[in-house]
Amino acid sequence: MKPLFKPDLLSWLCLITLAIIWGVNFIFIKISVEDVGATNNVFFRLLLAALVLSTYLRSTGKKLPLSKYNVLFYLILGFLGLALPFFLISSAEIYIDSGLAGLLMSPMPLITLSLSALILKDEVINRRKILAFVIAFLGLIVLFGPKNLLALGGSNKIEFISQILVLIAAFCYGTNAVLSKLAPKIDASAMATGVSIGSLFFITPFALFYEPFYLVNFTNDAILAIIIQGVFGTAIASILFFKIIELKGPVFLSLINFMIPPVAFFAGVLFLNEQIKINALLALLMILGALYINYRSSDNID
Repeated sequence: MKPLFKPDLLSWLCLITLAIIWGVNFIFIKISVEDVGATNNVFFRLLLAALVLSTYLRSTGKKLPLSKYNVLFYLILGFLGLALPFFLISSAEIYIDSGLAGLLMSPMPLITLSLSALILKDEVINRRKILAFVIAFLGLIVLFGPKNLLALGGSNKIEFISQILVLIAAFCYGTNAVLSKLAPKIDASAMATGVSIGSLFFITPFALFYEPFYLVNFTNDAILAIIIQGVFGTAIASILFFKIIELKGPVFLSLINFMIPPVAFFAGVLFLNEQIKINALLALLMILGALYINYRSSDNID
């Protein structure tokens, strides 16, 4: 029996789905952190994701490989790909808008591109791929406009520091994507489960002692936002993440950060009745064009 999707088509379906999940997720981070703070938001998001993934793994009859090498990667990727960037972004969104946080994640593809060329020997970076990244990055500039970009420093130091935190999170994601390519070749759901559990080793002490969760009053909005983050933004997203890494590699995955800002923009149009502007449509065409150029690269299969 032939597979329903070819690997290339499956990669794009996973990428688009992940972009939608992560693009909308910034909204729910903002809702949650305003009520329960960054530490508790991350802790319960990761705890819920670990429970969901563990249950799913067990229901499918699969086991979590626990060799020393696997556990090492669970901890490394759990720290760089989940615990640390989640905490940085959640801390930042207390003081900056969720849309701005999404914008500041856009340098990740350039980070991944550079690290892949330096670390991974099977990633070929040709002129078309470089051109695709440049066009997509220019598309983001058009999308947000020079006025907004010049205002990135904000009016006070806490806003500036918050923006730096998101940029550090982008670097974490870029590094995590490259290291994930070097991780043990195990099932994507098993890897996602191990990494989610590994991330809890880093955030749990803070949730117990630094910002005790048992002293916080959880509103209904915060609970719902955390559930959405845990199930969709972390559990399902993690499986998609490792599947994309398995199929196409970290450079292909990094394209998602050119897709997330348009997703966030049109989510606002659909759900918040925001106006569609000409610069947004132009930016979307540029980003889609960049994705097409990357797809047509002669070495497209990483």
